[in-house]
Amino acid sequence: MNSKDEIVAAMNREGDAHPPAIFSQSGTVPMMDACGCCWPEANFDIDMMIKLALQPSELFGFATARVPFDITAEAERFGCEIMPGRKYSQPAVVGSPYRVPEDIMDPPDFMSVDEFLSGGRVRMYIEAAGRLSKEHPDLFVTSGMVGPMLVASLLTGMENYMMAMLMCPDRCLEWVKTMTPYQCAYAEALSEASDNVFVITEGSEDTQSSATFDTFVRPFQTRLQSSIRHSFSTVHSCGETKGVLEDLASLGGTALSVETSGDPQGIFDRLSDKTILVGGVQPVRCLLQGTPSDVRASAKRYAEIGYPVIMPECGVPPMTPNENLYALAHYRD
Repeated sequence: MNSKDEIVAAMNREGDAHPPAIFSQSGTVPMMDACGCCWPEANFDIDMMIKLALQPSELFGFATARVPFDITAEAERFGCEIMPGRKYSQPAVVGSPYRVPEDIMDPPDFMSVDEFLSGGRVRMYIEAAGRLSKEHPDLFVTSGMVGPMLVASLLTGMENYMMAMLMCPDRCLEWVKTMTPYQCAYAEALSEASDNVFVITEGSEDTQSSATFDTFVRPFQTRLQSSIRHSFSTVHSCGETKGVLEDLASLGGTALSVETSGDPQGIFDRLSDKTILVGGVQPVRCLLQGTPSDVRASAKRYAEIGYPVIMPECGVPPMTPNENLYALAHYRD
């Protein structure tokens, strides 16, 4: 039997149940077919979003629900053009009034923080988490968001931003500083509405070194984490993070979610006394492409190593088969 209490205990460093969970993107096409709530509509309609978010619990027995399914709400609220995606793909930022060719502009005067929180999908996601928590108190509700640097790069263009970090770092820093109050307020509102806030953090070694991490990530993510006062929080970073693992663990989150398939035991040995590790079932090779036996074996391996919460180490791929998610939810049976 999976329960919210098991997850809460694990996030408090209590018990040894190693419960299965999903804190990351949870929508799949088979779930959409089961409930009739499909992307892209389920990313823009609150009732459809909530119904789809409940499918991991209703179909497989997870004690968790996660909203939203994408990472574009903040950029859209600031005026970016969003491609809504399709049943098989998530929304994406495809245009921005703040992008200039091969450069990065100074941050303009944006709307107030209160206005930012009061409309668009930012408001809808806060309301969705609140409704899930109120209507389903037996579920551990996770809200997802992104960090200030990722919002800045979505607004200015990822390639432009990465180049500007080398050519005009002070201007990039101003963008991160500008985005931080909005993301801190958003994080606090989500923490009031849910049990856990899952923050996608810019920690991949593809874009960060220890030096840039200390400049562009640490001060602002630490401030954001301190805003999550009413719930647990999970710091998540995609990609290779071996060089910044201790940095990620020191940001102030309750738990840390990173890709661990290369050396799960080594990562646990490095970090288990510093943070709560959640993971680390590989979403593509195992959940999408593997068999139920593969999923159960992976989940049991991470439980035996000592990971307190067993979950996908990144977003669940949209075409993941139901039987593999069922296997994860029931890996202890």
